[in-house]
Amino acid sequence: MEKYPVYTKEILKANTKFKNVDEFIEALKQKVEVDEIATYIWVFDHFKHTTNIGGEIIDGMIAGKILLFCFGQSIPKPQAMAVRPRNIAIAEFEDKFVVSFLEAPVEKANTKKIDWIIEHIED
Repeated sequence: MEKYPVYTKEILKANTKFKNVDEFIEALKQKVEVDEIATYIWVFDHFKHTTNIGGEIIDGMIAGKILLFCFGQSIPKPQAMAVRPRNIAIAEFEDKFVVSFLEAPVEKANTKKIDWIIEHIED
């Protein structure tokens, strides 16, 4: 994991209106759907998948989903497709959400995703 630049933000449930991962994912999905560049692809229930195969899950995690979408405006070389599509992952714990994504080489994409995430934090 140390090879990849990952943005991570912990958000206490007390500091957001969301009660669960589904509500948070839906709000981010709406951001993707109205964005002039992004295209919604799918929501993957990583927690369910890992549970179903008897995989290991960090203690305290109660849900985890990944919102898949694409920001790609060009294909400058075939290898650019290897890191697409983009995603935002949300892990739910009893008292918080841990939101993360693989940072893109295009800073505008990172900034947009961060803005989508932090606008749901209440003071």
